[in-house]
This record gives sequence, structure tokens and C-alpha cells, in this order.
Amino acid sequence: MTDSDNQDDIELRAFAGFDDIADDEDIPVNKPATLTVEKAMRAISLNVEPSGEPQAKGTKYYAVNAATGERSYAGKVHIYGSRRGISRASNLLRYDRFEFENEVGPWSHFLWPTVMAESGGRYISINAWDRAHFTWGFYQLAAHTARDNLILLMRELVQLPSCQDYFPDLTLHNGQVAEIVNGQPRTLEREVDVSVGSWVETQIPDFMKYLNPDSRRVDEREVLSAAKFALWAINDPAMRQKTVEVSVDIMKRKLRYRAKMFGLYGKRLELAIWVSDMFHHGRGSRSQVRAALKLNSFEKQLNALSKIDTTGKHAARLKNVKTYVEKLIDEGRFDGQVLGSGDFLL
Repeated sequence: MTDSDNQDDIELRAFAGFDDIADDEDIPVNKPATLTVEKAMRAISLNVEPSGEPQAKGTKYYAVNAATGERSYAGKVHIYGSRRGISRASNLLRYDRFEFENEVGPWSHFLWPTVMAESGGRYISINAWDRAHFTWGFYQLAAHTARDNLILLMRELVQLPSCQDYFPDLTLHNGQVAEIVNGQPRTLEREVDVSVGSWVETQIPDFMKYLNPDSRRVDEREVLSAAKFALWAINDPAMRQKTVEVSVDIMKRKLRYRAKMFGLYGKRLELAIWVSDMFHHGRGSRSQVRAALKLNSFEKQLNALSKIDTTGKHAARLKNVKTYVEKLIDEGRFDGQVLGSGDFLL
């Protein structure tokens, strides 16, 4: 796509937001996670329940320890057009922006409106029912994008000691995520150009299919991937920390590009939050952003950005982001600060 004011160059990705109803199979917050299925995934045999067809909407899936019968909830079936897959939105673990100030600085607050709009702040937020095949986490990192999003997180996660408990067949080889096959690493980052609507995007189908072989039906591997990601997040704080750190790094890298494109350096942070969220979500165009930022006051610019939705389908998303941006303004969170200086260097 070209950078043209005359082109409706929306940067789309397959996404349908979570509602605010969490799954009802969470391990209680005050009970330690002690399921044996969580431990030494490589040493036990796991089955998937239920098996076979039909895969009706709302059907709940579990990973089951074949030896003990102990079950770990993976998620339930969601249908999205012709696609069908596991969905999970868990209230067990929530993003705390204050907790991560020491790790990522005030960017933990900058990210907050998008996190709340994407997942309600839920670390365990899974969808395996769109063309991405598998999307994970509070910032919703998708598996289909080469050199971006979930694969970047996975490069970090496979280096954690705890990876051996969940994905022992994965490793980092020559800087890429690889599956160990017959004792040899085989990259999962092979890139393929795929036509999507009116443009071509570069995907990594081997990684997508490793997590979820088919986005049009529920597969056993997909159920196990969902269960393992959730249990990993529950049991290892380092996994959650990597998720936050990588998400912030991805957001900052893309914001650096947008800041140059739209002249955001020196402007208030709230404007940059709207721009960052818009293109992460995929609901607006460059020409619309430029038009909004040409208005003659911060209030007018902020209001115009808060209304951009070329699809006309995301009123709830806009309301959500607006709510949390307004909370940041009411707190005076970014008073006296602008993008590109002080705590917000890019």
C-alpha cells in the first residue's frame, strides 16, 4: 500500500473484540494453580475433550491428563463467519499498569487504553477463530505476521526455562523460532506472501499451523496450544513480564514510524495513544488522521481522532478507548509531557 491521502489505506487485520463476559472455568484467584497437567507437559500424555464433531458454538474444551484424568480448561468454540476456533477471556490475571512502571516506565499507562479495549486487561485472552489462526494476550498479538507480534514474543518465551514445561519441542535457532523435528531444528518462520483482500501480506504459515492447523475447525493441537499458553501465564510471572515488555516494544516501534508520518513529536501523548490504537486495531486511514491533526486545538484533534472508524462497526471500541484516555487526562498522568522528550523518547 502507498502513503496517499487519496487512498483509503486502512491497515486491517482480522479482529473481533472480546465482550466483557469472561469464561466461567477459571481457577479461583485465591487458589494456587496445582493441576498436574501444568507440570512437565513433555512427560505426560494429554487428551482433548470432547473429541470429534460437531463443534457447536459455546462447546467447552479441556486438555486432560491421560494418567490422572485431571482437566485443564482451554476455552470454548467461537464462530466468526466461516471460521471456527477456541476463544477464552479469563478474569484470573489482569494487567496492572502501576505494577509495570518499574519495568517499562510510564509507557505502561500509555498502553493501557488499548489493552483495555483489546482484552479488558486480561492476560489470558485467546482467539483461534480468525485468519491469524492464533492470537494471544492482553495486547492481542497475532500469529500470522512475519517478524511482528506473536512470533516476536515467542522468540523471547522459548528462551525461558519454563518453556520446557509447555513447548519442549521449540527452540531458538539462528534467531528464529524453530521446531525440533527428528532431533534437528526446523524454522517456523518461513515467509509466504498471501493475498488478503486488495493487498498482499507476508505470513508465517508454519508457525500459524503449529499453534492451530485449521482456522475453520477446532483441532486438538489448537486446544492444547490454548491450554498451555494459559497455564504458562498462570504459573510463570516471567511469561507475563515478557508479554508486557514485548508488547510495549512493538507498540513503541510502530509509534516511532507513525510519529514521523503524522508529525506527532512534540504533541500531547493522548493524541499519540489514539493514533497508536487506531492502527493496532485497524479501523482508520492515514488521510483521516492527517485531517484530524490539522484542526486548530488539542480538544478538536482529540475529538476527531476519537471518532475515526472507516468500517462503522467499532462504536464500542471507540467508547472504550475514550473512557480510558479520559481517565488518564483526569489523573493528569501526562501533564507537561509530549511525545519524543523526557520519559517518552522513542
